[in-house]
Amino acid sequence: MQVRRYTTSELTLRFWAAFLLLLTFSAIFIAYVYAEKRIDAANEQRVFSLKVIGELRQSSDDLSRMARSYIATGEYRYKNHFDEIIAIRNGQAARPINYHQVYWDLVDDDNQRPRPAGSRIALLDLAKNAGFTPTELAALQQAKIQSDALALNEIKAMQLLERPEIDAVQKAKNKEQALLAVFDQNYNTGKKAIMQPVATVYSLVDERTADEVEDAMFYALTMRILFILSGLLLFYALWDIKRVHNSILGASVSHLYEQIKAMGRGEVLQSTELRKAKPGSIMSWLGATQLRLNSSIQERQSLIHRLQQKEQYQRTLIDSIPFVVWLKDIHGRYLEVNRKFAEEFPGKDINDLTGKTDAQLFDAQRALSHVVHDKQVLSSGQPQLIQTQRKVGVEQHWFETYKAPVLVEGEYVGTVGLSRDITLEHTAANKLRLSASVFTHAREGIMITDPLGVMIDVNQAFTEITGYSATQAIGCTPRLLQSEHQDEQSFNALWQSLQQQGFWSGELWSRKASGEDYFQSLTLSAVLDDKGQLQHYVGLFSDITNQYQQQQYLEKIALYDGLTGLSNRSALTQQLQSLLKKTSADQLLAIAYLDLDGFKEINDRHGHETGDQFLIALSERLQAQLTKDELLARIGGDEFVVLLPQLSDKKAGMQKIQQLLDVVAKPVKIDEWMLSVSASIGLTFYPQADTTEAEQLIRQADHAMYQAKQDGKNRCHVFDTDYARSLRGHQETILDIRQALAQKQFRLFYQPKVNMHTGEVIGAEALIRWLHPQKGMVAPALFLPAIEQHSLGVELGYWVIEEALRQLAEWQRQGMTIPVSVNISAYHLQQLDFVNRLQLLLHFYSDVPASLLQLEILETSALNDLTHVQAVMQACIRSGVSFALDDFGTGYSSLTYLKRLPAKVLKIDQSFVRDMLVDPDDLAILKGIIVLANEFKREIVAEGVETTEHGELLLQLGCTHAQGYGIARPMPAEQFMPWKKAWLLPDVWAKACIGGAATISGTDKALTADSKYRAI
Repeated sequence: MQVRRYTTSELTLRFWAAFLLLLTFSAIFIAYVYAEKRIDAANEQRVFSLKVIGELRQSSDDLSRMARSYIATGEYRYKNHFDEIIAIRNGQAARPINYHQVYWDLVDDDNQRPRPAGSRIALLDLAKNAGFTPTELAALQQAKIQSDALALNEIKAMQLLERPEIDAVQKAKNKEQALLAVFDQNYNTGKKAIMQPVATVYSLVDERTADEVEDAMFYALTMRILFILSGLLLFYALWDIKRVHNSILGASVSHLYEQIKAMGRGEVLQSTELRKAKPGSIMSWLGATQLRLNSSIQERQSLIHRLQQKEQYQRTLIDSIPFVVWLKDIHGRYLEVNRKFAEEFPGKDINDLTGKTDAQLFDAQRALSHVVHDKQVLSSGQPQLIQTQRKVGVEQHWFETYKAPVLVEGEYVGTVGLSRDITLEHTAANKLRLSASVFTHAREGIMITDPLGVMIDVNQAFTEITGYSATQAIGCTPRLLQSEHQDEQSFNALWQSLQQQGFWSGELWSRKASGEDYFQSLTLSAVLDDKGQLQHYVGLFSDITNQYQQQQYLEKIALYDGLTGLSNRSALTQQLQSLLKKTSADQLLAIAYLDLDGFKEINDRHGHETGDQFLIALSERLQAQLTKDELLARIGGDEFVVLLPQLSDKKAGMQKIQQLLDVVAKPVKIDEWMLSVSASIGLTFYPQADTTEAEQLIRQADHAMYQAKQDGKNRCHVFDTDYARSLRGHQETILDIRQALAQKQFRLFYQPKVNMHTGEVIGAEALIRWLHPQKGMVAPALFLPAIEQHSLGVELGYWVIEEALRQLAEWQRQGMTIPVSVNISAYHLQQLDFVNRLQLLLHFYSDVPASLLQLEILETSALNDLTHVQAVMQACIRSGVSFALDDFGTGYSSLTYLKRLPAKVLKIDQSFVRDMLVDPDDLAILKGIIVLANEFKREIVAEGVETTEHGELLLQLGCTHAQGYGIARPMPAEQFMPWKKAWLLPDVWAKACIGGAATISGTDKALTADSKYRAI
C-alpha cells in the first residue's frame, strides 16, 4: 500500500483552521460564564428579596416580644429595644449586620451588641432598592402601615404601665390592662392584618424570582451544549495537525531532538527507530547520515577504550592504597597523587593538585620541610623514614613518611613517597605508660582478678590499706579480706550483681592483715574484650571508717532527744512509717499527741533546771507504762507522742490513754517539792478510709490535742477522720466552703508582732478562722488544703485581703494605724489577673495607705514560674504593697527564693524557734538564717516565741521582731486594741543585750551550753 506524503502547505492550512476554531471556542466559553453569573445574580436577588420581607415580619414579632416582656417584667431594657427596633425599621438608626437572623436574644444585660452596625436605611427604601414590583411594594407598604398601627397600641399599653400610681391595687390593675392589650383578640387581629400582606408579598416575590432563575438556567444550558461541541471540534483539529506533523518528521519532536543530541555526543550506532523511519521523512535522512559516520568513528572509539582501561587500572591501584601516595619530578612538582592525598584539600580533586609544588599547597614551614627531605633523598640516593607531628583541626597528630628516589636510565628524575597517620599507635603507647603510672600512684586500693576471682595484681595503696603485700594477696581471692561483720548473704548478692550487671558499687566491712575491721567504699567492674568475653574484674576501694563512725554519731544525736533520751520527731516519723507498712486491716494503730497542762508554771516558779528534772522523771514514768512494741517520743518542750500498735479495737486504745492520763496526773517529787500537772491528749487511729502519711497522722493528733485543750484540758479528744476527709477532698467540702463564704461564716483573727526590746507593736498577722454552725471553730488546716488549687481558694484569698483592708480602715477611724500581713497561696499569687484585682481593692480602700498591707508567701510553696512570680511581686511593690517570706528555711529552695524574690521580710519558721533552747542543730540553723538575712539586707520576724527565754535568746542573736503564743494568741479584731493598750514588755527583754548574727559562732558557749535554756 502506497503511503501518502504531506507537504508543509497542507500543515499550514490545518494550523489556520485550528486557530479559527480556538477563537470560536473562547467566545462560547465567555458566553457560558456570563450565563452562570446570571443564575447566581437571580438567586442572590431572590434570597435578598425574601430577607427584606422576612425582616418586616421579624421586626413586628420582635416589637411584640419587647412590649410583652417590658409589661411583664418592668425592665427598661425591653422598652429600649422596642424603641431601637422602630428606629432601625424607619431608617433613624443603623441596621445591625445579619439583622434577619436572631439578634435581640443575643443582647446581654450589659446592653453590649453582638454584631457591628451597618448603614441607616428605612425598610421600605430597602425594598425599593431590591427591585420589588409596584404590586409587591404596595402589599409590603400595607403590611408596614398595619405594623405601625399595632406598634402604637403597644406603646399605649406600655404607657399605661408607666402611669405614676400611689395605690398598689390600681398599679396592679394598670399592669393587668396593659398585658390584656397585648394579648387580647384585637391584638391578634392586628397581628393577622400584618401577616396577610406579608404572605401575599412572599408568594409574588417567590413566583417572580423563580421565573428569572429558570430563564437564566435555560440560557446557561444552551451555552454549555455549544461549549462542549466546539471543544470536540477543536480537539479533532489539533489531533489532525499532530498526525500530519508526525508524518513529515517521521517521529515525534522530542524523539527527533534526542537523536540529534546523540549524534552531537558521538553516539552514531544505528538504532531500530531510524531504520524503520518513513522514506522521505527527516528521521529517514538522519538515519542515513548516522550510518555513514558509524564506520569512521568505530575504530577511534576502540582505541580510546583500550587507553582508558589501562589508565583506570593504574588509578585503581594507587587509590586502593590506604596511605597518602605521591610522585614528584626533580623540580618538586606533583606528577601524580592518590585519592587519600586529595582528601587533605577539601573542594579540590586530583587534577587540581597535579602540577603544583609544595609551596603552592602547604604552609611555608611544612613546604620547607618537604623540600629539605626531598633533596636529602635525591642527594643520597637512599630512601628515608621520617616521623613528624602537626595539628589536624584542633588535635595533634603523628605521621610516618617513607620517601625514595626514582631512577630512570641511570638518572634520578624525581621522588616517590608514602605517608600514614600513626596517632593511634602513639596514643596507645602513651596510655599504657599513663595507666601504669595511675595504677602505681593511685591513693585508692586497686586489685585485678581473673574471671574466677583470683587476684593477679594489686597496687601499693592496696598494701597500705589492707596490710597485705602483693606477694601475699596475688593468688588469693577477695575473701581474704572478708570480715565477720559482713554476712555471707551480702557477698553472694555482690557476686550475683557483678555477674549479671557487670558492676557493683557500695559499702561493706572488711578485715586487714592485722585482724582489724575497717569500713570501705568499694566499686567492682567487669572488663570485657572486643568480643564481649570476660577478661578481668577490677576493684577500687578506700577506707571510710572515720566517715562511717562520724555518720553513726550524727544519726544518733539526730534521732534522740538530748534531755530525756527518748526518740525525737525524726525517729518518731521513721518508726511511724515502718508501723504503717506493718499494720494490717484487722489491727489498729493509735497515735496520741500529749501536751502537759501547767508545765509553764513549774518553769516560772521553780526554774528551768527543776522543769528539766520533772520532764525526765515524767518520761521514765510514762515509759514504764508502755510495752516493748509501744513507742514514746518527745517532740519538743512539754509535748510527747505515743504510738500504740496492734490494738484490737478503739476501746483498747482509749483504755491505754486513760492509764497515761492517770500516770501524768500523779504528783512527782523533785527535791523538796511535790509537783503535779495534767495532760491534754489528741488521739487518731490508723488505718483510715483515705491514704494517710505519717506526718499527716501526727498533725491529726495535734489538732485533736488542741481541741482537747479547748474543751477544758486533762482529757482526750479523738480526731474526727470522717469530717476531716469530707473537708479535704470531696465536692461537698467545696460547696460547704462556698456557702460559708456567702453566709459570712469566716472571721479574721489577728496575732500581734512586737519589738521585743522596745515593746512596740509593729504589726499583726491576719489568720482566717471558720465559725461553723455545727462544728464550732474549724482550724484552717482542715479546710484550706481542699481549696488550695481551686478557684474558690483564690476567691477566699481576695476576701481575706479585702477584709484586712476594711479592718485597717476601721482601726484608722479609731485612731490606730498598724501594718497587717496576709498569707497568699502560690496558686493565688500566680493568677494572671492578681495585680489588677489587688490594685482595684487598693483603689476601693484608697484611705488606707498601701504600705500598711503586707503579703506573706509561704516559703514551702512550690512556685513553678519564679520569673512570673518575681514580675508580679515587682508590680505589687510599685503599688506600695510589701512582701514577706513565711516559714523561711523549710521550703523547696530557700536560697533561690531569697535571691530572686523581692521580699522585704523573712519570717523564721516556728519549728526552729520552738526547739532552739534544747536542740543545737535548730540553734545553728537559726544563726545561719539570721546571717543570710543580714547579708541580703532583709528584716527578720521570728515565729513561735512561746516563753520569755525564747525572746531573750533571740535578742542575743540580734533578732528583735517576733510573734507567738508567748506574746499573744490570735484574737478577734475587737480585742486587738484593748490588748495593745494592756501589753507589757517583760523586764528580761527590756534589759537584754542585743547581739548580732555576725558576732555569733558555733563556739559561742553562752548560747549553746547554758543549762537554763534546756527546757521550755
